[in-house]
Amino acid sequence: MKKILLSCITMLLMAGCSPSYPRDTSTARLRQLSMDEVNEMIENDETFMFVFTQETCSSCLYFKENVLSYYIQDHGFDFNEVVLDMESDDFQKAADFVAEHPNPEQFLTSDLLPTDVLTPSFYFIEEGEVMEIYIGGDLSVDEFDQLIQKYQLDKIEE
Repeated sequence: MKKILLSCITMLLMAGCSPSYPRDTSTARLRQLSMDEVNEMIENDETFMFVFTQETCSSCLYFKENVLSYYIQDHGFDFNEVVLDMESDDFQKAADFVAEHPNPEQFLTSDLLPTDVLTPSFYFIEEGEVMEIYIGGDLSVDEFDQLIQKYQLDKIEE
């Protein structure tokens, strides 16, 4: 009787850990977007993620080399990147976006403000609403996968 009960509990736990939707296992699409494109997607109530990066950002490079390069091989989703350059229009538009969607306090140190444009900053948008912000390139593959699953960004569309 104990073995049957233990088997049932194990099966329930295993089922609870698997995704509740069909996941796309193709290669991810890497897209570089402008802030105008991001704002248009938000206005259209889309569900997606994007990240602010800079070409010279060591944390951005670390994430791309140690997480993204492995993850994209068999997780079909759109990795949307807004590459910020201090001289581009996108930097001011990013600053305006961050002012409207301040950085969460748990990512701030005494020298950072909630309205500072930080890289990398990951934004998870659900039906046009900013649902979650993660700042920093220290996400593990598993942590990144949990966020992708949470918003079902790799869901196979039927």
